[in-house]
Amino acid sequence: MKKILTIISVLAVTAVSCTDYLDIKPYGKTIPKTADEFASLLHYHLNEIDWGEEVIVGNINSVMDLECYADNLESILTQYPQGNFLPLYIGDHLSSKQELYEDLYKIIRDCNLVLGYLEERDTRLGQDVLGTAYALRGVCYYVLLKNFCEPYEGDAAGKLGVPLVTEFDMEAKPLRSTFAQTVGRADEDLRTAISYDIQDPVYRFNSDVAKGYLARLHFWAGNYEKAAGYASELLQKYPLIGGEAYKAMMESEIEKTGNMIFKSYVIAESSHQISYSGYKSTILSRPISRRFIDLFAGEETSDIRYGISVGADRVNNKCAFACLRSAELQLIMMESYYHMGRETDALSALNELRRFRVTGVTDYTMETLPPVNADDIIKQDAEGNALTPLIYAILCERRKELYMEGDRWYELKRNGRPEMWTAKNSRKFTTYSYMYTFPISIRDLELVDGLVQNPGYEVVE
Repeated sequence: MKKILTIISVLAVTAVSCTDYLDIKPYGKTIPKTADEFASLLHYHLNEIDWGEEVIVGNINSVMDLECYADNLESILTQYPQGNFLPLYIGDHLSSKQELYEDLYKIIRDCNLVLGYLEERDTRLGQDVLGTAYALRGVCYYVLLKNFCEPYEGDAAGKLGVPLVTEFDMEAKPLRSTFAQTVGRADEDLRTAISYDIQDPVYRFNSDVAKGYLARLHFWAGNYEKAAGYASELLQKYPLIGGEAYKAMMESEIEKTGNMIFKSYVIAESSHQISYSGYKSTILSRPISRRFIDLFAGEETSDIRYGISVGADRVNNKCAFACLRSAELQLIMMESYYHMGRETDALSALNELRRFRVTGVTDYTMETLPPVNADDIIKQDAEGNALTPLIYAILCERRKELYMEGDRWYELKRNGRPEMWTAKNSRKFTTYSYMYTFPISIRDLELVDGLVQNPGYEVVE
């Protein structure tokens, strides 16, 4: 089947440069001079995170969109007309993903401005500003990698990364790097951020946050030893919690609490609260998938996550939020152990998480692990291998733990990019494998000779 996506009219981009995000001397503006002025560039983005933005960390809107793209909710049973506000499948939003691409590079532009021109580098303020700029740039490249590059799938050789912009050059038109080079860029930026040891809490991206993103980055890239190392280190400082403390954390819409290391949307006013409540109400029009509910079979009353997640009549009961917390690190660690061949350690980490979630649970042994469900949409692991009972149990725990946190879509991408379909108004809508990787901005494609678009996308005039 020929895969075609109408991205944007060429007429709309003829007067727009793909290097707008590199322009540091726009008319009527000047380059900052003091550390305070440079800090203000970063404070804008940090403030956006606190209010809940969709680009760097995510918010309820972007998280619910990701959930709607995946299979935790039953799109085919959506109740209308309220359900019309929800994307039916990823095809509804593919064209607009170009805006995400451009917005990320705008943040990288501001980080590069700080890193290239800030002269006050020895003061505590200067070091905090520089460290934050490195951290933000590293996170942006990680987000670009997850969304605009094909997944690792056991071998990154030959896979494309994204254009790497590390300094100001208005004439430069960088081509795409390799997958490994993009990982290396994000890794170096995050490790450099750690070396500055950010002190002022207003800058958010302290060493612990940077280490958390390094765990995420290397997990995504298949560098499992590094991922497990960073995850294990942070878990010593932010151990797992359970019971009422866990429930309170998961039911907190605004406050960063419990063992959350980082969270967006921690400030709210009436207008934001109304918007949040509106999104939360809208998602009730899409029932939770029966396949997700069946993951709790036999543990509906003993697993604390069931009541937190599943409401009456199969409607969502969980707060949607974007954050980094210890349970994700535990999941990264256990799966990394599995892919490293340390199955005993992986099973131990899996049982440890379940003891914090399921009252009176009996630990799994290799012999008592549930069998792989042949009907599950995921058929292979991140290395391209057939599922075993242990990796399947790990993936199921991740799905239950990180439901409504925007994780499942990326799990599908990371583990085989399975195709799936839904229906509306007597029409079938298919999520094809290539759709898990979003299209590169057409503005750049039109103006950067040799820039390669992701497979599956063609411009239709």
